[in-house]
Amino acid sequence: MDVVRRADTPVMVKQVCGELGMSKEPARSEAMRSKPYRLAERGWLSKPADGTFTITL
Repeated sequence: MDVVRRADTPVMVKQVCGELGMSKEPARSEAMRSKPYRLAERGWLSKPADGTFTITL
């Protein structure tokens, strides 16, 4: 959430992976993808239709 909070614009999962020092390979980014989606389901992040994430809290 800190990565999304610090961003000036909505972020994609690959950007979150890069900020965390993780590989941006599809296998890694797909593994990370479930985390922001879960946070969006709980209302902590907002997910516009374009697949990016923004902070809601």
